[in-house]
Amino acid sequence: MKKSLLLICLIFTSAFVVNAQCVPNTTITQPGIYPDSATGLAPGVVGMAYTQVMQVRVPADTTVLGFPFPVPVTSIALNSFSGLPPGLTYACTPSNCVFPGGTNGCVLISGTPTVAGNYLITAVITSTVSVFGAPVSQVDTLSYYSIDVTGSATSIYESTGFGFYMNQNSPNPCNEFTDIHYAVPAAGEIDFRLFNLIGKEVYRSLLNATQGENDLRFDTRDLAPGVYMYTMIYNGETLTKRMVISRK
Repeated sequence: MKKSLLLICLIFTSAFVVNAQCVPNTTITQPGIYPDSATGLAPGVVGMAYTQVMQVRVPADTTVLGFPFPVPVTSIALNSFSGLPPGLTYACTPSNCVFPGGTNGCVLISGTPTVAGNYLITAVITSTVSVFGAPVSQVDTLSYYSIDVTGSATSIYESTGFGFYMNQNSPNPCNEFTDIHYAVPAAGEIDFRLFNLIGKEVYRSLLNATQGENDLRFDTRDLAPGVYMYTMIYNGETLTKRMVISRK
């Protein structure tokens, strides 16, 4: 089975959180992992809530060595997902972590990190295809994602000279306004986006960030109550967190 099949088995994004589960982004049609390994997973901070969703798109068929034609992909299953920072757990949609061929799924990583460090994530997966009606499976290990957890937001700034960082919005839940603190290593443009639970972009703006720390006051009065994911993109790097809007 081609290595490409093994690499698309698991997809993680920014996505959407409801009752410790995520919602697959069905607008994704290209098989792969989102965010990809080049973008990586968002960093965490000890004592601060962490949320990262990895979106999965499984191909409907693939090429198997020795066969002149594509064969159907039955499923790609996430058998185990180890190496997460202490305080973080994962949950899949579908809940059994088995993603059928030709479908979208997701994996939610969430919790509150308790110990600083750089954590290499290891996923063990089983890819199954159908060859003349018979299942053929292969187990593989993926280990090209990691999560960097720092002791505090301040230590991130000191160690990187103002690396790209985005705090959780405050207050959260919010009513009319909420503030988002972020930092960039050099002045530049930030692509700020907000998505609803089904992955639809409901707001987008370009921010002119100055070097170092910045603050965004975001007006939520025109948005319906609910759970959203907000994303900042800077120089190809993407950070995502969850925002809850409440009118109570």
